[in-house]
Amino acid sequence: MVVGLEHATLRGILRHTSPLMSWPLVAALWVAPARAEESASGPQSTVQQKDGDISNLAESASSRPQLDSSLDSESEEAPPEFTIGPAEPVAPGERQWVRKFERSDIKSYFAEGELAKAKAAYDRGRYRTARQLLETHEATPPVRYLRAMSALRMGQWATAAEEFASLAEAHPPLRDYCHFEAARAYERMRKWTEAIQHYGAVSPGARRYEDARFGMAYILEKKKRDYAGAVAALTPIVQTESPKPNNPAQAEAWLTIARLARYQADYNGEHRAHLAVWALHPFSKESSAAVKGLRDLPYVPKWKVARAETLLSLHHNHEAMDILERLLPKMELPDPLACRAQFAYGTALRKERKHALAIRALRPVVEQCQDANLRPRALYVLGYSESVVEPESSIPTYLKLAQDYPQHAYADDALFYAAHKSLELGNKVAAMGYLDQLIAHHPDGNFASEALFQRFMVHRAEGQNEAALEALTRIEELKGKGSTHESVQRARYWRSRVLLALNRPVEAHALMERVAAEGAATWYGLLARSRLTHEAPERARAVLDRLRSPLANADVWPLDAGNLAQDPHFVTGIELLKLEHREAPSELLAVDRKGRSEESIRLLFHILHASGYERYARSIAWALRREGLAAPTEAETRLIYAAAYPHAFRNLVVQHSRAARVHPDIMQALIREESAFNPNARSPTGALGLSQLMPATAFAVARQLNVPLATPSALLEPRENIRLGSAYLGSLQRRFAGNPAYAVASYNAGPGAVDRWLSRFPDSELDEWVERIPVEETRLYVKRVLGSAAAYQLLYASSFTTLAFGERGSNNAGSR
Repeated sequence: MVVGLEHATLRGILRHTSPLMSWPLVAALWVAPARAEESASGPQSTVQQKDGDISNLAESASSRPQLDSSLDSESEEAPPEFTIGPAEPVAPGERQWVRKFERSDIKSYFAEGELAKAKAAYDRGRYRTARQLLETHEATPPVRYLRAMSALRMGQWATAAEEFASLAEAHPPLRDYCHFEAARAYERMRKWTEAIQHYGAVSPGARRYEDARFGMAYILEKKKRDYAGAVAALTPIVQTESPKPNNPAQAEAWLTIARLARYQADYNGEHRAHLAVWALHPFSKESSAAVKGLRDLPYVPKWKVARAETLLSLHHNHEAMDILERLLPKMELPDPLACRAQFAYGTALRKERKHALAIRALRPVVEQCQDANLRPRALYVLGYSESVVEPESSIPTYLKLAQDYPQHAYADDALFYAAHKSLELGNKVAAMGYLDQLIAHHPDGNFASEALFQRFMVHRAEGQNEAALEALTRIEELKGKGSTHESVQRARYWRSRVLLALNRPVEAHALMERVAAEGAATWYGLLARSRLTHEAPERARAVLDRLRSPLANADVWPLDAGNLAQDPHFVTGIELLKLEHREAPSELLAVDRKGRSEESIRLLFHILHASGYERYARSIAWALRREGLAAPTEAETRLIYAAAYPHAFRNLVVQHSRAARVHPDIMQALIREESAFNPNARSPTGALGLSQLMPATAFAVARQLNVPLATPSALLEPRENIRLGSAYLGSLQRRFAGNPAYAVASYNAGPGAVDRWLSRFPDSELDEWVERIPVEETRLYVKRVLGSAAAYQLLYASSFTTLAFGERGSNNAGSR
């Protein structure tokens, strides 16, 4: 194993109140401009604050709603991380490169010759030998960095400080790391002013930034007794538009600020800072210390609301509701705090699926509260609950949102849901008008393809095949968020279905073959393969042969980095890779992925994969698969799929799924989609563990199996959870004659709902029936789980199962 050049973080040394806490794996995905100037940077950080600044800082935090997501539930899809969209292959000679990236671009600086010897000496702790070997070598930035690190490890603080300070200005990719190391060296020499200067020079957004602010605060507090300056140093950590309840740095910073306030006899500020820890970081280690600090002091209402919002965002719904139920009788709308509290309460009720009560809570909010941030979210949640229990009322609510806030991120969603509910109620003319409005006003939004597909379904039901095909063509031509691999696969699959209806089977089957091959690990690929097996067995055999023998593994390099090449984390991460620095993968994961091309994200995966950082590459693979990925039949793409679809807990899955007569790949896929293989997963509605069982359901299944009754804590144990989850899915599959789609839909929405949908669409074939599931969450869930099952079969199985299609429909059909 290659030992990286990084040092152990100084957070444990710089703090004196608590032991080192673990960091999140991935840094926040934002990058501030390099060399940004700050009021707390450098020597000027010692400027005294005005009285009350700590209180104002804390009050500002309490005034920002902590419940960022309006639905905040499993039904709310995560926004795309990066710009994707299918693109036709380009001939090599016609390729226009933005930033061509070769595998040689990540080759170690220390791969051979004297540099390899110096690096080997460094890794063995022979720092003096490493420096001596580097003395006669050209003073390139890598050589200078290794020399400076060797000096630091030997305790030659003056030499290390000078060399790091010089390299920081000469080599921008390592600027922040060098400033941080220079600060450490100056601190060891007790040169506090110089140490503060270098800590202050670390850029906002850099991975060393928070450590640097804590380092600066420690010196200002302990060595200079500049308590106001120490608060100023920590302020950027807590002064953020998006507080992170699980971020230990923010919790620690608030607790430190409370202590600093006490040193300045700012007892009001201390009180508020302790409230910030209690409200914004309720499950942190610092929270218990904050509660002790509060003692008999009052818990201010706005902080109680903030704590309730935080608990809701962490899916602790009942604890949040307990707080709000005690507060709301003392509040009156349209007071802004009352609006926040009542919106949070309505959201909690919606998450608990108490829709009638949610409506009663939310209607006064949308009628009396005018906050431009809160009201559209309240309209959105209100519309959702109304759509469940008062469908006719939901349409004007959604339209109100689209009309009053046409630029809001939820405006196109609202138009789509108004159209969808209008169709359900039989008002086709109004629905088509809302869809047209959405397409016209939000052509680049993520609901544009959904609106066009809804139009397609209407035209197809009316027998207007040409109009239906035109809607599908427009989907394939979309740009922006609406253009995804899945949306194009769906359009192509349904085009083939229309072509069959037009008696053009050759074209239809050729298109199905393309979808079956390019989307083999997706729902639509599974559908296409299944249809071909039923209608054109010879073409199905050709597809299966191609899937079993993927295209030759042409070298994935070069890839185009695109605008990724300008991202500071990417530039630094590549430099760290070439330095064999073990913080390189974390630096690369900190890249801002928004606005990047699919190819540049694939580049991130292949860089990490080729460098041996499989665990880090896996998180990129999951993002790629979630957003869409073309041509999984190619060997290069299968590397990504294999990382995105691991055989986690496979032995338990096989053992218990077979006992329950469930296909192991379906159970594996269900667990992947339910919990991402996190045994401690907790849903907004209280489902627990790998297969996300509700405690009541698990209790009933355990009783049927005549095994010890399941408890919530037992559901977090993988063996127990997988056994009960497999048994439950098996019982559902038997209830629906072995049909996996109906069983999976029942797992999500309940068998009663599936019975109703089967009665409502008795003659629909399986593909159409899934598209017509009225609950979006369940509709997407079925596609994800069965698409993931197809991926597992593609990657690991020697045979492929297909869905069966009956002559009239698939209501009595299982799988083959």
